[in-house]
Amino acid sequence: MSKKIYYINGEFIQNDKAQVSFSDSAFLYGDGIFETIRFENKKLCLINKHLDRLKNGFSTLDLIYDKKDFEIIELLDSVIRLNDFNKGLLRLIISRGSIQGSAWEYNGEPNTYISINPLAKIPTIPVKVVFLDEKKYPIVRFTPAIKSMNYAGNMKAKKDAYNKGAFEPVFYNKDKFITECAIRNIFFVKGNELYTPSLDLGILSGVMRDTVLDIALEKSIKVNQAHINFDEINNFDEAFISSTGIGIVECFWDGWSSNYKITKKIKKSLVERLTNC
Repeated sequence: MSKKIYYINGEFIQNDKAQVSFSDSAFLYGDGIFETIRFENKKLCLINKHLDRLKNGFSTLDLIYDKKDFEIIELLDSVIRLNDFNKGLLRLIISRGSIQGSAWEYNGEPNTYISINPLAKIPTIPVKVVFLDEKKYPIVRFTPAIKSMNYAGNMKAKKDAYNKGAFEPVFYNKDKFITECAIRNIFFVKGNELYTPSLDLGILSGVMRDTVLDIALEKSIKVNQAHINFDEINNFDEAFISSTGIGIVECFWDGWSSNYKITKKIKKSLVERLTNC
C-alpha cells in the first residue's frame, strides 16, 4: 500500500513516521474528541454538521480550541490534496493537550491529528445485527452525547457481535429501550413511518443519522424519534443501520426479514447526496 500523508500539530507527515506522544491526554486518559469525515471526489461531505458537533463537544468538555471553522476545513482539504484517494474517510482527533506533571497540568495547546484512509468495502446485501444488553459493557452515556475517545465498551461489543456471526451489535438499555449500535445508528420502518431512538437516551447524534432524517422528511416519510422497546422490534417492516463510513446498509436479525422498500428509497437519495458533496 502506498504511503499516506497525515497532519500532526502543524506538520504534514508520512503515516509511517507519524507519532503520538505518551504525554498526550487522549492517549493517557481518553481526554479528547474526534470526528470521522467522509469525502467524495476529493470534496468534504456534510462538513458543517461535523463542525457543529465538534464545537458542541468542545463546549461539553470545556476544551478551548482556537482554530476557526475555515482553518479546520483548510487542514482537512490539504490532507485530501496530499493523498491519492478520490474518496475516503478523514479522522480528526483533538486532544486537550500534552500533560506535564499531574493530570491537570497541560503543556501548550490542544493537539490536532488528521489521518486518512480509503473507504472500506461497503456491504451490498443486508447484514446481520445482534442485540446486546448495554449494562454488560462499559459504555459512556451522557446527554448531549459527544464523540469522546472512550470507545472501549463499544469495541468489546463489536468483538462479541463478530463472534456471534453479526456485522454490528445493537444495544438496549436497562429499560429495554433500543439505543444505538457500537459505532452506528439504527433505524426501523413501519408502513410509511421511520423510527429511530431519541437523543434523550444518551445516544450520539450521528451526522449521517441527521441526514437520513432530513431525507425522510423530504420524501414525506413521517419521522419518529422515540423510545423503541426491544420486545417490539419484530413488529417493524424494515430496518437499517447508518454511519459516515457505510452510509446506509439494510440489516436483519435472527427470525426476521424484510423487502426494504422504504429503506431503498432513502438509500438512493443518500447516495445521490453524497455523490454531489
